[in-house]
Amino acid sequence: MEIMRGVLIAALLAFATMAPAQVIIRPSRFPPALKHALDHPELAQTLKCDVTAIKPGLNFSFRFQAGYIVSVPLKQYSGPGHAWVLVSKITPEAPDSKPVYLITTATLPDIPKTNQQGEMGGGYLLGEGRYNVEWTLFDDAKRTCQKRWTINVALTSGERKVKTVMPPNTIRELSLRGSAYTRPAKDDIRPILLTIFLHAAPLSPRRTKLRPGDALVLLSGLSSLLERVPSPSVRLVVFNMDQQKVLYRQESFALESLDQVAQSINGLELGLVDYQILKNRRTSADFLAGLINQELAAPDQSEIVLFLGPASRFADKVAQASLEERRAAPYFFHFQFQPPFRRAGEGFPDTISQTIGKLKGKTIVVYTPGDFAKAIDQLERRATVRSDDLK
Repeated sequence: MEIMRGVLIAALLAFATMAPAQVIIRPSRFPPALKHALDHPELAQTLKCDVTAIKPGLNFSFRFQAGYIVSVPLKQYSGPGHAWVLVSKITPEAPDSKPVYLITTATLPDIPKTNQQGEMGGGYLLGEGRYNVEWTLFDDAKRTCQKRWTINVALTSGERKVKTVMPPNTIRELSLRGSAYTRPAKDDIRPILLTIFLHAAPLSPRRTKLRPGDALVLLSGLSSLLERVPSPSVRLVVFNMDQQKVLYRQESFALESLDQVAQSINGLELGLVDYQILKNRRTSADFLAGLINQELAAPDQSEIVLFLGPASRFADKVAQASLEERRAAPYFFHFQFQPPFRRAGEGFPDTISQTIGKLKGKTIVVYTPGDFAKAIDQLERRATVRSDDLK
């Protein structure tokens, strides 16, 4: 029995190397033991678990994100070498639709005698429509936990003007890129020379560490902009006001380099400040003015300059004299991301928004993906106005 269990664990762990995250996989690639359990659920032993379905919601990449959280009593396990495979079979209710299988794998740590719960989650992206989900957790002891639910995906009344980028009745892996998205053959506006300053910071100014959810909002927002706004050239500068540091810079940025942006902000510790910053006593306003002046002095100056991200925790005012005189005068936007629970306010008058005001630009506070879509509309309309001015 122990030999058979060891073989099964090895098969599951080998499968884990093929599917390290929740990915779409053809059923033909399933290990035989897993395929047998899915085909004959009545034969499997029961594993106790609780599963909560996460309702679909529009994210900042303008895709609907849904998923689940599973909680498993760890007293069902003991010692090392345990493994899970989690399968989500999702079938659109549209005619002639075929199921899509998403797989997540996990290896459990050495488990002592305990009454604690083990938790794990998974997510996926959906187009508008109605779906049936058949979910299964399969472990190394050939036990299964199963649950079924239905998902209805539709825009809310406040999201009606949002242009979603996934076709109806489609399922995708949860990814920051939108590689399945293709731009329309003809855009509503002409291409824009664009510079994006991405402020890598927590959405809440009280935090000193960039959380995964904060990074997801920033990266998906950046991804959406590049998908939505036509631009032959995007200059991207990733910076942090606390550390007064440029984390990443690329003159001709494309979505293919999004992983590099993620790496540049990964593990950003805002509680650590460079000694040189303390020594030179440069203010956040001085740092911001330097970024802007470098942009204004660029030989290939952009038409639109966008500051994207949360408010700075500073409110220093940039002196007008510290800003270089502008030649062709790009138009400045600030899309200030704020947590939804702060919606009663009007945003935070930080150093960035005050500086945008001095440059006669516009700050737009963004709480939800719907707000973000409206902000992009304003940027596109401004680009159209500038196009008419140049005729």
